[in-house]
Amino acid sequence: MRRPENTIKQRPRGQQSRQLAWILVLAFALPFNGHAIADGERLSGFSAGDSVSIHAKHAWEDVAPETIHFSGQFVLKAHDWYLSADQATLYGNLDDPETAVLTGSPANIYLETVSNNGIETVMGKANRIVYQRATNSISLLGEASLSRGGQTMRGEQIEYNVGSDRIQAGGDQGISIRVEPED
Repeated sequence: MRRPENTIKQRPRGQQSRQLAWILVLAFALPFNGHAIADGERLSGFSAGDSVSIHAKHAWEDVAPETIHFSGQFVLKAHDWYLSADQATLYGNLDDPETAVLTGSPANIYLETVSNNGIETVMGKANRIVYQRATNSISLLGEASLSRGGQTMRGEQIEYNVGSDRIQAGGDQGISIRVEPED
């Protein structure tokens, strides 16, 4: 189901401001619910017990339920996650979003995963990034790059499954991969 992107819930101005303030308080107070990390398991979504902070110049509710838009220097920080963008939309509860859509020049996502060598940082950049909790996947669209463990892949579109650690990429201009030698 497609949700409206740029509509504001019509409420009296004071009520809208109080409700938005309450929602932002919840964003700071509630942890993301995800899966605990067992030995040898990759991170799966946001980690349970994480504190979350969200900052942006502007935030507003959509007509669609559980949809919050942010604009102007959006940043979401959690223990294992960092998202930044010019604009963002979070779908679902702020303490456990189903989907995060980021747009920017570029939008950025950083997360830590567990690999055979311990904790590994994955860094993604693109004009548009979509994180889907249900599939634990990240889509990077438009001037996309994904880096991890000394390897960087670039292309117009990159799909990364966090849980299975699988990447798929392509685009009219093809892809490029750079591998840095291990020390």
